[in-house]
Amino acid sequence: MDDCRDFLAAFARPDLVLVLELTERELIVPTGITEQLFDALRELGVKIALDDFGTGNSSLRYLQKFHIDLLKVDKSFVDMIGTDALSRHILDNTINLATRLGLDTVAEGVETQEQADYLSRRQVHFQQGYLYARPQPQLQFLQQLIESSSALSLHQTEYATRPPSSA
Repeated sequence: MDDCRDFLAAFARPDLVLVLELTERELIVPTGITEQLFDALRELGVKIALDDFGTGNSSLRYLQKFHIDLLKVDKSFVDMIGTDALSRHILDNTINLATRLGLDTVAEGVETQEQADYLSRRQVHFQQGYLYARPQPQLQFLQQLIESSSALSLHQTEYATRPPSSA
């Protein structure tokens, strides 16, 4: 809890959302203590994502017992887009389940435009994977973030100060 509070305080931005991932590869037994912890995290505005959905111990039980905000579709299902009808049905049903439960969805391991388009057509909220960026050292990531923020800020300033077109 202290780490989450410190992290959020360090940025002091109302648009910043901290997401913690709960992986189902390690069994977590719901107890009064875990419920209190999840409630306290929710009060801080922290969101909980269920990672590796469909590959671990108790996916559906976790959905029932914990207040999950995001469901992360495992890369193994994304890899099968366009190649395996059974996995595609599992993927589609997982996305449908998340939608019915009011959960945001995250697709892991997106590597091709075909995968990205398929997931976009199914209104998956977030995609991550090599198609967008490869892992990189922290300093390189921070430099890239600073450069993209500067470019965005410059573009917004230019747009805001540009006179309206006469067309």
